Amino acid sequence: MENMTEYYEWIFSGVGATIVGVIFTYFLIERKKKNNKIKTSSKISNGNITINTNVNAVSRVRESFKEINNKENNKLKDITKILFVDDKHTDFQIVSILKKQGWKNTKSIKDIINLDDPKVKESDIIFVDINGVGSNLFKDEGLGLASALKNKYNEKKIILYSADNKGDRFHKALREVDGCLSKDAEPFQFSNLIENLLG
Repeated sequence: MENMTEYYEWIFSGVGATIVGVIFTYFLIERKKKNNKIKTSSKISNGNITINTNVNAVSRVRESFKEINNKENNKLKDITKILFVDDKHTDFQIVSILKKQGWKNTKSIKDIINLDDPKVKESDIIFVDINGVGSNLFKDEGLGLASALKNKYNEKKIILYSADNKGDRFHKALREVDGCLSKDAEPFQFSNLIENLLG
């Protein structure tokens, strides 16, 4: 019993109380750390759910915009009338390529001999070859034709194109038209130009 009394005296003395207090504090700190870790992971977990939800919402909005843009793009392709004026129109493949890409109302004619031609009037976009067309109306052929078309039908998009680069680089038509393109350009360049002009 005496030993027990000494033991109790030691526990409740300053040194013993300090050691017991340190051990008790250590356990409390460890427990608090454990609880904080759980709260932190819980917050991270909730944050991830929120982030994932937001990412999913953004993805859904993007998909909706893509669908709307595709529908609008398809509608534009359905209603836009494109005309190519090219003396070698039967050899020019871009018309059939554009039709396959969805530009259903794409046509080509050999020449324009009347600016009031119904095919011209109904067209939204007119591609004019620089060489070999418009010679019945203009000495500078396609350049003169493109200039006259733009002046008469300002709301229409007029694009000059040619297989060679020997045209008059200073002709006023080049400043008046809505675009210029090489006849050898890739098909996507033609469709891209059309989309940009309509956008």
